[in-house]
Amino acid sequence: MKIQRRDKLIFKSAYYLTSLICLSLLVWAVIRIHINTSASFGLMLVIYAITALYLALTIRVTHKLWGFKKFITHSLSLQLFPLCVAIITSNTIPEESVPASTSKEIIEEEIVLGAYEPLTGRPRDYERYFNDLQDKQKEAALKNGFAPFESRSAIEANYQKLYDEGMLVHIKSNPKYIVRDLTHSSPYVVPKVAKLLDDIAVAFIRKTQSRSRFMVTSVLRTEEDIKKLQRVNKNASSASCHCNGTTIDISYARFEQDEERPRNLYELRLALAQVLHELRAEGRCYVKIERKQLCYHITVR
Repeated sequence: MKIQRRDKLIFKSAYYLTSLICLSLLVWAVIRIHINTSASFGLMLVIYAITALYLALTIRVTHKLWGFKKFITHSLSLQLFPLCVAIITSNTIPEESVPASTSKEIIEEEIVLGAYEPLTGRPRDYERYFNDLQDKQKEAALKNGFAPFESRSAIEANYQKLYDEGMLVHIKSNPKYIVRDLTHSSPYVVPKVAKLLDDIAVAFIRKTQSRSRFMVTSVLRTEEDIKKLQRVNKNASSASCHCNGTTIDISYARFEQDEERPRNLYELRLALAQVLHELRAEGRCYVKIERKQLCYHITVR
């Protein structure tokens, strides 16, 4: 009897541990899908196959030890819990919305799409150079930017004057790129950044030979924005280059496809990495890849 109880205890411990591992894998897969990273579809299938195999192998043993009701309860949780995560993450990761306008709008005549040819190379071949440290970027930010604003209302109150003086520009979604709905920053930059962003977009369009658009995910942060951001991101700093109007973040995980000339996510990320690598080599900007935020952190030089 004691042996039977010990066996049950060992089995239950192994079952709960394996359940936790399977749940973690499923949740990870769901989140990866929602943020649209380059994790392969095959990897997702493998994760779900592992879970399915695990359920199949435990049916008989679990049924004998616990009975059918307990087996159903524990088994279904492996599917119901990730479903709840999918519903939650679909609304919270990432928090952005695409404007009603699409990439089919007319692009300036000087942008020639050219022949539709496959892109060669790997993003990591270029991203390994995207390691410009904060000190270097901050030096450029102080040189090309301005002192931090206290709040967004302060930006609005002084924008017209700063615009007239050629110090501040409002950027917004257009046929070449998307500025997402910003929750912790404002769409204002120094003119030098606006020019850099436009050059990145034009080069990106030419390189992909399509009207696909990348997304700008963070721009000018005020001191008020930094305080709010620190509640959810401990790495947010008041010394950030975003406070000087010289820095933007561009997502490497989300793009708007050109339906007539579609490119897969890997090719779009590759094209963007190539463009930034070229501009960085020309001394136009500093670039740091932020893997947690899934973006390229770009400061004008």
